[in-house]
Amino acid sequence: MSRLKNKVAIVTGAGGGIGSAACELFCREGARVIGADIHEGSGRALEQRLQAAGHDFQFLPCDVSSAASITALRDQVSAQHAEINVLFNNAGIILSKPLLEMVDEEWDRVQNVNLKSVFLMMRSFVPLMKKGSVVNTASCGATIAYNTMSAYGAAKAGLVQLTRVAAVEFAPHVRVNAISPGVIDTAMPRSFIAGLDNKEALWTSYGERSLAKRVGRPEEIANVALFLASDESSYMSGSAVMVDSGSTIL
Repeated sequence: MSRLKNKVAIVTGAGGGIGSAACELFCREGARVIGADIHEGSGRALEQRLQAAGHDFQFLPCDVSSAASITALRDQVSAQHAEINVLFNNAGIILSKPLLEMVDEEWDRVQNVNLKSVFLMMRSFVPLMKKGSVVNTASCGATIAYNTMSAYGAAKAGLVQLTRVAAVEFAPHVRVNAISPGVIDTAMPRSFIAGLDNKEALWTSYGERSLAKRVGRPEEIANVALFLASDESSYMSGSAVMVDSGSTIL
């Protein structure tokens, strides 16, 4: 349990399902972890739980859609750590709305949180990485054209290409890869269908559209993030790894 021993890792969206699972796993693997999230309540609760378990974890509030907030985060991190080794850009939001009904503010919000934030985080933190790994959370929605998901799909597709270009620019010392999850049992997809009359049947259908015949678990994405963050994936850069139990190919 030492694949990230003595490494400093930053995880955005730390208070969510995938983010909190990754923070705990990275801590168990020996990393000093900084978790960032706009939702301070869930972030502080995670901090309390992980510190009580003896882990080296710190929560810092951050709005990843804001350049000023990310600059403040960088200043706080750099004051404590001369170097970081892992950057897991995991924060994200979802929006389902017909393209012709979407207003500018809705489109911009999705792009800012899901895509621009990764540009801002890399611009701020890659200079602190002498050698390291960037992991970005994309989505199978970058590949599949889901109805009413134009803003989300465009942002995640852009994130995959941003990952590739960044991998070229930062080579050979910093690797950049993406994870494209399928439906994962977290608060975001649950809240996405909460207002629908057929939500239980819809949730069941998500699982049926995978080879495993179930939706994914947050720790299953965290395990892939750990692999990409660690030296075990040292020959990987510029990849977008599908973790969707075959739902994309189906």
